[in-house]
Parts: sequence; structure tokens; C-alpha cells
Amino acid sequence: MAHEVHTTRAIILASAEVQDADKLFWLFTEDFGLLFASAKSVREETSKLRYALQDLSKTRVSLVRGRGMWRITGAETLPNSAPLQYAQQNIFGKISSLVRRVVPFDQKHKDIFELLETAYDTLSAGAPMQHVEEVTVARILFNLGYVPPNVKYNDILQGTKLDMRYNQDVQKILVEAINTGLVESQL
Repeated sequence: MAHEVHTTRAIILASAEVQDADKLFWLFTEDFGLLFASAKSVREETSKLRYALQDLSKTRVSLVRGRGMWRITGAETLPNSAPLQYAQQNIFGKISSLVRRVVPFDQKHKDIFELLETAYDTLSAGAPMQHVEEVTVARILFNLGYVPPNVKYNDILQGTKLDMRYNQDVQKILVEAINTGLVESQL
């Protein structure tokens, strides 16, 4: 019986080593949302997938749905995908950790995928990291219903740029809304 192979763009949020050479990956895909997928023998030196499956990177993956879990059958690094520097990886790592906590598995969230992709590209371009983190987190929580709309920061939630400049008062209100949303979500 042949399995259908799905090829989609993905952001690798995290991974965990399993057994001698296997890995499990948390992927946020364009077509399927947040997924948990395995890759066999990816840690071996002869693996063709190992360089395309790095944590906190953008890639194109080929996936097959198995019993209870997705399996990665192919991967390639996306062209024009600049790697993140150490400080940028820390910020994007915090964002990806939040996504793994609040986004449900196997539900398509194209808007959140685009937001994560924009955050990755904005960080790799050297934008102010604190603003990118705050705006990205606020928009993710707003899209999932954890942050309510507010006249004082609606332009931040509805905008397209992530490196927006805003004053201290708006920042304080936005951070309070983020923290309240996280506390009330009990996640």
C-alpha cells in the first residue's frame, strides 16, 4: 500500500534525539500547522537530511502520515534562507517555545505560519529583537484568542511589519496583555 507524500514549507521549532541515530521534530508547516514528526537515521554522518533539518531553520519537507505520527522522508533548505545569529536564535527559540505550548497540533494556521516566517526573516535582517519578539508573540496570542483587541495597540496587532516602533506606554500595555493572556490560558 502506497502512502501519500505531502511536500510543504516548514519551520523547525525544536528536535529531540531518539535511539542511536533518529530524531523527533516539532515542525510548523504551511499546509498542516504544528506537527510532530520523526526522521530515521538523520544523525548519521551519511544522512542526506541532516543539514536541512537543523533546529530553528526554514526548510521544505516531504512528509508521510504514519500510524500516530508523521515521518519525514525528504528535506531541503529553502533558498534565500539566511541562518540566524546566536542572539537571534535565542529570541526565535523563545517564540517557537511559545508556539509549541499554545498552538494545537494538526490544525492548519496559515496566518501563524506566515507570522513565524516573517519573524524569522525580520530577525535575520537585523531588526530590533525586542520589538520583533513582543509583536510576534502578541499577534500569535491574538490570532488564537488569548489577547483581546485594544484601541491602544490594535495597529500593532493588525499591521504587517514586525519591527514597529512604539512608545513605552503602549509597550507596557502590550506586555501586560500578553502576560494576562498566558496566565488566563493556563498553559
